[in-house]
Amino acid sequence: RLLGAVGGGYAVTALAVTTAGAVLARLGMARSDAVVTAAMLGFIVYLLLLLWGFAVRSPARLWLSLAGSAALLMAVRHLFT
Repeated sequence: RLLGAVGGGYAVTALAVTTAGAVLARLGMARSDAVVTAAMLGFIVYLLLLLWGFAVRSPARLWLSLAGSAALLMAVRHLFT
């Protein structure tokens, strides 16, 4: 559970930040502003993933949710880059 919450949460957050930066830049925001906005949102995303990672009942559900989130974020990032 610790590895999933900390390591998996970090990996999903990193994907979320890069995806959000790419999407915001593609939607017309200045690239520097998009990166800063995505990075600030990343702190909130990581905090929420950590809290959820320790609250979820099943470690299998944690890993499946993290893997699904990562796959979805990679697909979206692939579409916008």
